[in-house]
Amino acid sequence: MTETHPTGLKESLEEFRATRAHTLASSDGLTQSQLDYSPARGGWSAGEVLDHMLLAEGTNRNQIERLIEMARAGRRPELNLTFSDVNVSIAYLPRFVLPLFETPLTIMNMFVPDGLRSYLTRNRLVPFQNPDVAAPRCGREAQRLRDDLADSLRETEALLQNNPDLDYGGMVVRHPLLGRYDVPGLLRFMSAHEQRHQSQMADILSNPRPHVSA
Repeated sequence: MTETHPTGLKESLEEFRATRAHTLASSDGLTQSQLDYSPARGGWSAGEVLDHMLLAEGTNRNQIERLIEMARAGRRPELNLTFSDVNVSIAYLPRFVLPLFETPLTIMNMFVPDGLRSYLTRNRLVPFQNPDVAAPRCGREAQRLRDDLADSLRETEALLQNNPDLDYGGMVVRHPLLGRYDVPGLLRFMSAHEQRHQSQMADILSNPRPHVSA
């Protein structure tokens, strides 16, 4: 059942803070060479994983901003996204066929428990293709990446703290593949998504690679 009480937002935000703190701690002290190294041709580097986290948070924060604007304007705060808005996909499924699956996936997601959805998001059992809006940029400067991740968290916190009177449990985002979330649920999704990529980054950094100097 989706949380609608105020503590749901507080707890979900605290979970995301802790998740981001772990991301920052994991990247602290890594050299530019370490962040830029990719163990496989065409695979992401650790720096690209971090940039993907940053872009994903910005995308989700934009959705919360839109919901807040709708609520302030007296409109029903619901976003029904399509694959044209966020073209995330299961790996190996061509993007051009995604619109064909919008209706069946939407119906299927009505019966997927929140716990299972979070588990599949957090764990890398099912491979996904990132949406274009969160495609990472390669070669970003290490300290700038860490600063941007810290600043982005503060932006998300400020957005919610500056609008304390709203019913975030009544604000809803729907996506055919990602499912239905209220704002506390979206924050939990953001945590699970980042934890998924923390695991990916750990695998990249543990992969044998040539010696690189600081």
